[in-house]
Amino acid sequence: MVNFIDSFNKGISAAERAIANKDEIDSVIEQLSEQLQQATNGRLKISIIQKQIPLSGLAIADIMNRKTYWAIAASNPLSSFQPKELAQWTFSENGYPCKIILTDAEIYCEDKTALENALAKMIATPEAGKKMKSVMEQKPTESDA
Repeated sequence: MVNFIDSFNKGISAAERAIANKDEIDSVIEQLSEQLQQATNGRLKISIIQKQIPLSGLAIADIMNRKTYWAIAASNPLSSFQPKELAQWTFSENGYPCKIILTDAEIYCEDKTALENALAKMIATPEAGKKMKSVMEQKPTESDA
């Protein structure tokens, strides 16, 4: 007879591990964002956002069913401009492995250290540097006061 209790316990354990991994990933992204906010006087925030695939090149039938994807983006909390995509982002149901997709490379991350190194590599690229610089230079939104 199948031992369903063992399978149940494995499922609960896997769910707890996935939650811990996702919390760890969120923590790394938050640390990156906090460090950049401090270094830029609050003009640069990094977050994971969901984006829609651009309309260009889509057939009319596909426009109504546009797919979405995840991206690592830079935004300026002091302005109202849209975030700029730094890289595409994919992740598994378990949190890890996750993947940062740059223009010229895909970086797989199996754990926290690999994710930290991949994010450091991402923000050090000229392409990301240009985008982050343009985000920081956005004009602040005027307050209603």
